[in-house]
Amino acid sequence: MTDNSTPDRPEPVPAPPYPAAPPTAPPAPVTTADRRDRAGRRALVVLAVLALLLAGATAWWALGKDDEGGGGDPLEHVEVSGGRLTVDESDSEYCDDTDIYSYNDCDTDSDEIYTFTYEITNKGDGPANYSVIVNAFDDDGDFVGQTYVGATHLKSGRTESDKGEFSEYSTLEDDRELSDIASVKVAHAERTPLAN
Repeated sequence: MTDNSTPDRPEPVPAPPYPAAPPTAPPAPVTTADRRDRAGRRALVVLAVLALLLAGATAWWALGKDDEGGGGDPLEHVEVSGGRLTVDESDSEYCDDTDIYSYNDCDTDSDEIYTFTYEITNKGDGPANYSVIVNAFDDDGDFVGQTYVGATHLKSGRTESDKGEFSEYSTLEDDRELSDIASVKVAHAERTPLAN
């Protein structure tokens, strides 16, 4: 007999899953030595960057921080020469001890002044002010005192000449006198560039 029934088919079997990625080893634990290595490398990088910045700043300062149009070292812009002690007795003809004022009293001492000539040349690109310290020395080269000279709004390429002086109002070292001064020398010069 024939069976009119449909033969039983086997049930479909699902396909096996695709193979997963090969198994990986678990990550290695981070050790204290590894952490120290990383921290040490970071510290070296930071120190290297700081050293480069310091070297750059030092070079900028050493090569002339304001040398943009400054014409080099301001000490090279100033010259002093001459120098002599003069005695001024012209006060005696204008003095008056008979009035109540003290500013015009007759002095028994004559006024001594040590004068010298200075020259400031603006070797920069633009106008500038100059402040200069001039030191005085005796015959042995020992410091006697100092005074200040300067120039204001000196245009580029221009020179200003004038007389500087040490007078009775100058502060001298160790009760020295103006007659002790034998020579003068520029100790410090500062150039301040101006906008116009």
